[in-house]
Amino acid sequence: FNELQIRAVMLDQLLREPENPLREHTVTFETQALRETREILESGSSTAIADAEQYVEANTHPRLWRLLAESALAKLDFATADKAFVHCVDYMGVQFVKRCGKLDDEKKQQAEVAQYFGKFDEAEKIYRDMDRRDLALQLRASLGDWEKVVQLVQQGGGDDELLVNAWNKIGDKYMERQLVAKAAQHYAQAKNTERLIECYAQLEDYEKLERLIPTITEGSPLLSEIGRKFMAVGMSSEAVSAFMKGGDVQTAIDQCVKQHQWEAALTLAESHAPTGDIQKILAQYASHLLASGKQLHAVELYRKANQYTDAARLLSTLGAEEGEKRMNPLRTKKLFVMAALEVERMRKKMLSNTSAPDTTRTAAQTLESLLTQDTATGGDKWLDSSWKGAEAYHFLLLCQRQLYAGYPAEAMRTALRLREYEAVLPPAEIYSLIALTAFYSKYYLQCSKAFIRLQAMTGIAPYKKEAIDKLALAIFTKYQPNDPSTRRFGCHNCGATVKDYDARCASCSTSFPCCVFSGRTILDAAESSSCKACKRRFFKAEARNKRNCALCHTPLPTANYRG
Repeated sequence: FNELQIRAVMLDQLLREPENPLREHTVTFETQALRETREILESGSSTAIADAEQYVEANTHPRLWRLLAESALAKLDFATADKAFVHCVDYMGVQFVKRCGKLDDEKKQQAEVAQYFGKFDEAEKIYRDMDRRDLALQLRASLGDWEKVVQLVQQGGGDDELLVNAWNKIGDKYMERQLVAKAAQHYAQAKNTERLIECYAQLEDYEKLERLIPTITEGSPLLSEIGRKFMAVGMSSEAVSAFMKGGDVQTAIDQCVKQHQWEAALTLAESHAPTGDIQKILAQYASHLLASGKQLHAVELYRKANQYTDAARLLSTLGAEEGEKRMNPLRTKKLFVMAALEVERMRKKMLSNTSAPDTTRTAAQTLESLLTQDTATGGDKWLDSSWKGAEAYHFLLLCQRQLYAGYPAEAMRTALRLREYEAVLPPAEIYSLIALTAFYSKYYLQCSKAFIRLQAMTGIAPYKKEAIDKLALAIFTKYQPNDPSTRRFGCHNCGATVKDYDARCASCSTSFPCCVFSGRTILDAAESSSCKACKRRFFKAEARNKRNCALCHTPLPTANYRG
C-alpha cells in the first residue's frame, strides 16, 4: 500500500507458471478517496476544481492534494494549484506556480505547464505557433535534444554559434556511446579540429588526419598533437610535416631518431639544428645498440647516417669475431665484403667532394682528399684489409665447393692461393686444405710441402702432430713427392717461368691476380676484366652467363659477360 494505491499479486496465476512471471500478474487498486477525487476532476463540470477541493479538504492526503494541483495546473488555475502544492509540501511545485503566474501571456503559461507534464512536443508547438522559435530552441537545448536544435536553426531560428555548439554536443553524445565515426561527422560540421584529431586517430583514418594539417594555422599546438599521433604508428614523414608546420623542429628530429629515420633526422638537423646535436644523438643511440648486443642495428644506423668509417670498423670487427668461431664462413665473408664496400663508399664520397666545378680534380685537391681520408680512418690497417678478409673467406668457400664437386685440381689451385691470407685464416687450416686437395689431385710435391709446413708449426696439439706424422709417413712411403706436368708461362715482368697455380713470380716477386670465379691465376691481362665495385679481376670466359661478381655480388655489365 502506497500513495492511496494497493498493489496485489495474482498468486494463482503466478504459481501456475512460476518460471515465467508476467507484468499482468500484478494489479493496482486505488482507494475510494483517490478514485472519487479522480472522478470529480474528470467529470467535466465547470465546478469540478472547486468540488474536488472541498472533497480533498474533507479527506485530506498529500496524494489527493497533488492530484488536485496537477488538474488545476492543466486548467491554469494557479491559485488552487498553489494551495494544493502547499498542502502536499511540494516546494518546487510552489515555485513553478509562482513563475507561471508572472508570465504575461497565456500561451507561454500553457507551454510551461506542458513542459511540467513532460509534453515537450506540445510545448514546442505552442512556441512555434507564437512565432517564438527562440523559446523553442531554448526548450530543446535545455532538454539536450541537440538534433532538434539543429533542425530548428536550419529552419530559420538561432545563429551560427548555436548551430556549431549543437553539432559539438551531438558529436560528444556519439563519442560517449563509442560511435566514433558518427561523432567525426558532426565534429567535421562543427569544424572542431581538436576533436576530429582524436576521432580520426581512434578510427585509424590517417589519410583524413593528414588532410587536417593544411587547414590548421602555423604554430598551433594541434599540429604537435597530430605529429604525436602519427609517430605513435610509425608514420614519420607525416609526423615531421606536422611538427615542422607547428614550429617544433626539435621534436621532429627527436621523433625521427626514435623511429630510426636517420636520413630524415640528419636532413632536418643540417637545415635547422646545430650539427653537434644530431651527432651526439647518433653516437648515444649507437652506443645503446652496441651495449644491447645489436651490432647489426648499429651498422644500419651508421650506414643511414653516412658514418662510413664507423660502419666499416664495426663490420670488420664483426667479421673477425665471426671468423674466430669457425662456424659460418659465408657469413664472415659477407661481413668483410660489407665493411670493404663501406670503405669504398667513404673514399668515393671524399674524392667526389673535392671535384672542381668543371669536373677537373687538381693535385692539391686530391692530396687534401687523401689526407682527409687518412684522418677519417685513423691509420687503421683493417680498413684496407677488409677486402683481404673477404677474399680469404671467398677462396676458402670456393675451394670447398670445387673439392666437393669433384674437381680436386681446381680446388688445389684455389687452396694454394690461400697462402696469401695467413694473416686472416689459421695457417693449419690453409695447409691442411692444400695437403688434402693436392693428395686427391695427385700433386704429391705440393702435398709434401704442405705436410712439412704442418709439421713445423708450433701451435698444433701434440696428438694432432702425431696424427699428421703418421699420415705423412703412410702417404709418402707409397707415393713419390712429385707433381704431374703442368702448363708453364713467362712472367710479364721478368720473363721467368711460372706455373699456372703460382700466386707470384719466384724471381721478381711480382704478384699475379686471381680469378674470383675459378681461383685460377691470371697471367694474361687481355683475357681478364675487373669488377667496378671491388676492382678484383676475373677471366672473361668464366664470367659468361654470370649476373654478378663472385666476390662482392655487384651486377656485371650485361653486354660484356653474357654468352
